[in-house]
Amino acid sequence: MESSLVIENLTAGYGKVPILKKINLSLQKGSICALMGENGSGKTTLIRCINATLKPLRGKVWVKKKALASLNRMEIARLISVVPQATHSAFSFTCMEMILMGAVARMKPWSAPGRKEVAKAMVALEEVGGKKLADRLFNRLSGGERQLVMIARALYQDTPIMLLDEPNTHLDYSNQHSVMELIRRLVKRRNVTALITLHDPNLALFYCDRVAMLKQGEILALGKTKDIMNDGMLRQVLGSNIQCGHTENGVLVVTPRHLGANRVAV
Repeated sequence: MESSLVIENLTAGYGKVPILKKINLSLQKGSICALMGENGSGKTTLIRCINATLKPLRGKVWVKKKALASLNRMEIARLISVVPQATHSAFSFTCMEMILMGAVARMKPWSAPGRKEVAKAMVALEEVGGKKLADRLFNRLSGGERQLVMIARALYQDTPIMLLDEPNTHLDYSNQHSVMELIRRLVKRRNVTALITLHDPNLALFYCDRVAMLKQGEILALGKTKDIMNDGMLRQVLGSNIQCGHTENGVLVVTPRHLGANRVAV
């Protein structure tokens, strides 16, 4: 199967201090890959390298067989959309205006979005359940509502690669699952590639096809989610206070270890 995103021997950091070390990763079309690791393991740094907002010290990133280093910002924006951890605007834009900014990469200079673009943006906002937010000021939204708008903008940008850096930040429990289900459905329907940094291993288990486990800037394991997310690997990467096992109904879940073996069969 064709790989839409390939990372080769990537080392990156800030100044001359490496955070990521010799990262190799290949992601296929139509799949969701979770990027998991403790705080400071390099997840956001990798997202920044893939989006070319951080230049790697060594190694290459290929998007659709094109070397990322050879592309300008407009070309990158046609290929990659990003949902950051948190977004703030210095100006009082409406949510619709924030979403329409995702069209900049495919519009001619000095042109403005027309009716078709506005309609397309509204569809994206409806897809995340945020239709009522269209005319509200972005800076006056809650953190969770802002995340929904930024996910809508990424959908509207309509790129083959989606990078989502902890997209569930500030979302309540129900919306966390609703958003992950939405992302999964759109990835499959549009046949695009999504890389998602997550803290909750259960979200990775339920919604992601593959997982890359980061530890101190290195990938310790990469593969199908249910193969990689085992008790031993989770303890090694995320700590010894969690356990992985099956419920009485056969569902694979991760729980705090203090709940005991009576809740899951480890």
